[in-house]
Amino acid sequence: MEKVRPILPESLVEGNLKEEELFQNMVLRPVIKMQHDILILRVQSYFLSKKVVFHMMDKKKRINAIESAFQNDNPFKKEIQGMILGQLNPEEFQRYLKSERSMNKRIIQMVRNRMLDSLLELS
Repeated sequence: MEKVRPILPESLVEGNLKEEELFQNMVLRPVIKMQHDILILRVQSYFLSKKVVFHMMDKKKRINAIESAFQNDNPFKKEIQGMILGQLNPEEFQRYLKSERSMNKRIIQMVRNRMLDSLLELS
């Protein structure tokens, strides 16, 4: 079964954007949106493996738990990056490699923000 990347609003690619911003908005955002359900499952599994009772926490503690996971757990961050990069085609991956470090930061930031916006789904 093949997933189809969602089409995002044109407003994300309008204006005077740098190449990295265009790549982020045209490639990374749609991939992250497409992978949303899998990312939710992975983050839930992460907290379960760390014995974090996420559903029993108040909102502030949930936010702190997500922030901490995306800030401090390098193997987890690498796995999340891999989940996104695995969806790129060879041409997109070549573009990613041109500014790998910056793109990795963008991926983690976007996924973290998406998880923060999805607190109810994570519970």
